[in-house]
Amino acid sequence: MNIKSITLLGLVGALAAAPGFAQDQRFPSQPIQIVVGFTPGGSADTTARIVGDGISRELGQPVVIVNKPGAGTNIAAQFVAKAPADGYTLLFGGTSLVYSPGLLYPSMKANLAKDFTPVGGVVKVPLLLIVKQDSPVRDVKQLMAAARSKPGQVNYGSTGAGVSPQIATEMLNARAGVVMTHIPYKGTAPMLTAMLAGDIDVAFDVASSSGPMIQAGKLRGLAVSGAARLRMFPDIPTIAESGYPGFDVATWYGLVAPQGTPAAVAQKINAALQKVLANPEIGKTLADNGNEVMPGTPAAFQSFLNSEYRKWNDTVKALNIKLD
Repeated sequence: MNIKSITLLGLVGALAAAPGFAQDQRFPSQPIQIVVGFTPGGSADTTARIVGDGISRELGQPVVIVNKPGAGTNIAAQFVAKAPADGYTLLFGGTSLVYSPGLLYPSMKANLAKDFTPVGGVVKVPLLLIVKQDSPVRDVKQLMAAARSKPGQVNYGSTGAGVSPQIATEMLNARAGVVMTHIPYKGTAPMLTAMLAGDIDVAFDVASSSGPMIQAGKLRGLAVSGAARLRMFPDIPTIAESGYPGFDVATWYGLVAPQGTPAAVAQKINAALQKVLANPEIGKTLADNGNEVMPGTPAAFQSFLNSEYRKWNDTVKALNIKLD
């Protein structure tokens, strides 16, 4: 093959690649949708909207939040996994999507760590262990004593079967050697309504949802699931401080795109996301809602997802957690 032929082949290759390259360079040229696997008004939805608004300002295109709740957020994940890999449909995914596909929902295969293009982490979210304000339970020790004296009669709520608040409760049950009965709800609002009505005794919830109700004197916070106390509730101890050393559980959320999304597109969205997370006003809003920002590159988020996949899958298997 002579030099002229090689040059011609190179030109043909460049022309073939040019449309895709040009499309990546023009991104975004239309609105972006972020799909959330929870009902509107909950903590995940609120965080997604805060971040989405910031990304919209950075990229100069509208960002629309689409809520597709159900099946431990797997319905949302399946929807995004089947969307075109062009960066215009993103998933605001969290902890449950690294373990529930395959383990808890065998028919749903879209696993956050394996089947998407990483864009970037958004927030880590420690959980609050909460009871109704007039509950006789004042701390974790009393809760575990009640559960031990009445096996299966203490009810705990969650925002859905197979999501991280349920896993966190079962981890605490295992550490304490107690059995509490799980009652799942379709989102934060119905779970908190059930708690106020006395239908459930205790639950793990994010501070952005239950925090205002604690401040209003309707709920009481017993403990924080993470390694450190929350800035918004410095008087509420961690579970580790409450008699269970080493207990450290936090849910988290991040953005991913359909598998095959061009790296240049994912990087462009990530660059906008980093500016949003570095914004002091947005950072304060997220922190006031009990969140810890998770800045980083797409590669760093993929590494984090791989680590979480191993940790949570091992936990779910060890606890033999099944859907109710």
